Amino acid sequence: MRAKFLLVPATVLALGTSALAVDLQTLEMGQQKLFPGAALTKADFTLTQDQFEILKAEFNVPAFRPAFKAWRAEDGSWLILDQVYGLNDVITYLVALTPDGVSKGIEVLVCAENFCDLYTPEWRAQLAGKKPGKWDPTDEVQMVSGSTLSSVHVTEGVKKILAIHSRYLKGK
Repeated sequence: MRAKFLLVPATVLALGTSALAVDLQTLEMGQQKLFPGAALTKADFTLTQDQFEILKAEFNVPAFRPAFKAWRAEDGSWLILDQVYGLNDVITYLVALTPDGVSKGIEVLVCAENFCDLYTPEWRAQLAGKKPGKWDPTDEVQMVSGSTLSSVHVTEGVKKILAIHSRYLKGK
């Protein structure tokens, strides 16, 4: 009897694997970490199609949809729920903004198994203090080897939220 050795292309193997999503924390847990003890009021919003296209073009950021789930704190701060693509998954996270539109920080709620270690407190701290503008995420935040796409996309997502606040929410 003769054995056969079959070469299976790596792309076929990659298609057979899928990333399992890991819930790191609930929405309420993330809210409490970013706004401890604060009363938050629901403030969902939807950008018009024109606003959505301008956002993507002017700030050079990817965006899924023009509708956003958001909350306001009594001091005028914002908490916005967002999603971006990771390597094989969708990453769900919260962005906290000061009343002036500066990033207070982020909390990751859901990410792909084996990629969640990217979101350490040290990595997330790099996004605190960011302001809106045309900065390059790969220059501003240290990317994590092996999770480059996920770290770039989350950083681009924060940049997008900052742009939305600056352009459409500031002063509301």
